[in-house]
Amino acid sequence: MSSEQRKLELDRKKQKLAELKSQRRREEEARVQNLLRAPAVNGNAQNGSSSRQTLSSDQVEEILREVGISAEPTIREESPAPPRGAHSENHLDPMSASASHPRISSLLSVDLEFSTIQTASTDNKDSAIYSKGTQTDDERISVGEFSLGSQEFDYDDDMILDHGQFRGRAHSHDQDSPLPIYNEEIAKILGQAKHVDKTLTRQDTEEKKTQTVQTVQPLSEEEKNRLTLDPEFLDSFNRSCKIIGRALNEDIDIFINYTKDPYEKAVASDDLLHLAQVYHDDTWTAKRLVTGMAFSEHHPDLLAVSYGPCDIPNEPPGVIVVWNTKSKRITAEFIVYCQSEIQSVAFARFHAHLLLAGCESGQICVWDNRLTSRKLPINRSPLTTQAHTQPVSCLAVVGTKNAHNFVSLSRDGRICSWNVDNLTQPVDGKELVTKEGKPASATRMSFPIGEMQTFVVGTDTGEILAASRNGADPAVIKTDVCYKGHSGTLTGIEFHRASGVVDFSHLFISSSHDWTIKLWSTKDANLKFSFESHPDLVLDVAWSPVHPAVFASVDADGNIFVWNLNEDVEGPVARLRAGAEGDTVYMNRLIWSADGKHVFVGDDEGRVHMYDVRESLYVLKSEEWNRFARVLSDMKESNEEAEKYNL
Repeated sequence: MSSEQRKLELDRKKQKLAELKSQRRREEEARVQNLLRAPAVNGNAQNGSSSRQTLSSDQVEEILREVGISAEPTIREESPAPPRGAHSENHLDPMSASASHPRISSLLSVDLEFSTIQTASTDNKDSAIYSKGTQTDDERISVGEFSLGSQEFDYDDDMILDHGQFRGRAHSHDQDSPLPIYNEEIAKILGQAKHVDKTLTRQDTEEKKTQTVQTVQPLSEEEKNRLTLDPEFLDSFNRSCKIIGRALNEDIDIFINYTKDPYEKAVASDDLLHLAQVYHDDTWTAKRLVTGMAFSEHHPDLLAVSYGPCDIPNEPPGVIVVWNTKSKRITAEFIVYCQSEIQSVAFARFHAHLLLAGCESGQICVWDNRLTSRKLPINRSPLTTQAHTQPVSCLAVVGTKNAHNFVSLSRDGRICSWNVDNLTQPVDGKELVTKEGKPASATRMSFPIGEMQTFVVGTDTGEILAASRNGADPAVIKTDVCYKGHSGTLTGIEFHRASGVVDFSHLFISSSHDWTIKLWSTKDANLKFSFESHPDLVLDVAWSPVHPAVFASVDADGNIFVWNLNEDVEGPVARLRAGAEGDTVYMNRLIWSADGKHVFVGDDEGRVHMYDVRESLYVLKSEEWNRFARVLSDMKESNEEAEKYNL
């Protein structure tokens, strides 16, 4: 708004205020005139209405005495002069007016009479409301009359000074001089009112926010159905649930004792193992045999477990569940299945999202965990004679990122190399035969760390065959060395996995149905040792990935043994039986976590048991490697001495 418009607006407001003042002055003068005309009208009424009942002075005094009122008139003291600077013409006091005017003073002694009362209702006069700008008086602002801005104040009828008290009624426009004392009081009141207003406003805002949160409209059934059918929403919802679950289940060992010797030997053998978790799903894994387990190298917390068939009709015969082993809550990250029994499982080392499985039918199946809504394989190999025609018992991904192979082994001894991106036919396929040229019935396979060509295979006859994929014959792999010692089917075989100051990659261990575990070396045929502490069929064996002298084994009676050859070569240092007392638990598969802190064991009920390992088995002293080398040397000498005595 420009200055001229503002000036015109102020002039218009001043004119309006002046009209209001003059109107109020006229009303006050009319009220006084009415009071002056009252005696004459009363006298005429007495002359004209003879029928009205009147009371004499004696009767009035008698009535007043009965109610305890003195008949003598009480004369008020004269009111003091109005405050300095106040306009007498605008400040009209009815009592002062009656004292100065003779006709008004005569009203103090009048005759009382009974009269009829007539009531009438009238509409309330609309009160005019003005903004701060409308009620601004430039003259008062210029002299600093109001210190609270350009606000105007209306006083009630009892707010005119009389002996220091408020009485009568006047408007702030009728006062020329300020009232400093009462302005200060009004300022305090307004300050408190502003504070209260702010508090109420803040409370109202919070209540509105609360009401806004509480008044969230629920989804209709149609909207719920539409959301549950949206794959993007389901994928986002499942991912969010997993993130929240991981955050809620993060745990820290607040009772850790840093003064404790991590290398202290356990007092009791079962102190080295502690059951931490059991992974089980009543819908997907109940009453299924664990047939294979594998960890992801890209995500070490993920453990893929393959399960065999169950007796429930219309259920898929092969199921793979990927468990999150870091979460304290039992969490299945992915669940996939196929229409054939699954015998082996592996993660594609150089394809972070691919999951591989070998089936009873001889097919190779591939899943992509990015497709969370797809449970069936995205790709599978055909049933041809160029590939496998027997159950695929073992899978391995060997090599480096730039040069690697996906290798599979079936029970008929056929070894195939695959390109994960194309499973229409294998890159090459060869038959494994013994030195005598007989086909080998293979059960387990293992490659040394960092090797792509040489490997060892366990057979049904108990023999271990060492061979190389780089043979001259494109259709046959002829074994180079045959290790004999087991008298039953080979159930597990694995090369040494720990790396350190001494190279033990030439060592491998094997387990068999003959209730024994044997230690072998590809460099020295005289280095072999047999461990015979198991009371039943030994079903699997695995080296610790961090400790050079530690490995674990399981048997059909539910026993879990942990061996530390640096401590004892005759028996395990930890022995634990899974399940309740008297229960028969069939332990079928075994695997270590990548850090060597946990051992995972699968049984025939579809459960995977996770055991925490004592620190002395994965936190190493520097002499553990040299100590294990001396133990191996002692084993070799004892074998040589035994052969001399046998001769």
